Amino acid sequence: MPHDPINSGYARALFDMAQPEGVVSRVEEELFRLRELLKKNPDLLEFLKDPNIQHEGKRKALSDLFQGRVHPLVLNLLITLSDQDRAGRVLNVIEEFSAQAANATEKVSGEVTTAIPLDDATLGRVATELSRITGKSVQLFQKVDPAILGGAIIKVGEQIIDGSLRRKLNQIKERLAQ
Repeated sequence: MPHDPINSGYARALFDMAQPEGVVSRVEEELFRLRELLKKNPDLLEFLKDPNIQHEGKRKALSDLFQGRVHPLVLNLLITLSDQDRAGRVLNVIEEFSAQAANATEKVSGEVTTAIPLDDATLGRVATELSRITGKSVQLFQKVDPAILGGAIIKVGEQIIDGSLRRKLNQIKERLAQ
């Protein structure tokens, strides 16, 4: 992602408010879940970006949808971006926040995608092994996607390890087609 000072500014402001409250990890996790929600529901992002909908209507909708479900800092970020007609930047601001949090805490965020949920012990072992490999503390977020059929897709920083059954079946299919 190319560096954009506007996205960095929003992410830095959010980080600077979350850090003294000790909620950086919580905010990062909620932003991860928000990113997944927006990817699965592009209509929500289009609603936030729509210039024909008044700010007050967007504020009310965001409050109704997220109040009490996310940390107030996350809700305030969404409202601020919407009020300033910058809701289209939300996914980039989330990525920038994650990068800033990782730099500040010697942590790196990771994502493991599996066909079924992993138990906490397995998730912990994966995070521990990734920490050993990267030399940084890895905060691992779990995503479930039945479409991968089995195995896992792991993303840490810019590196992706695709050990999904779907990928392996596609590789076999390609070899048989030759």
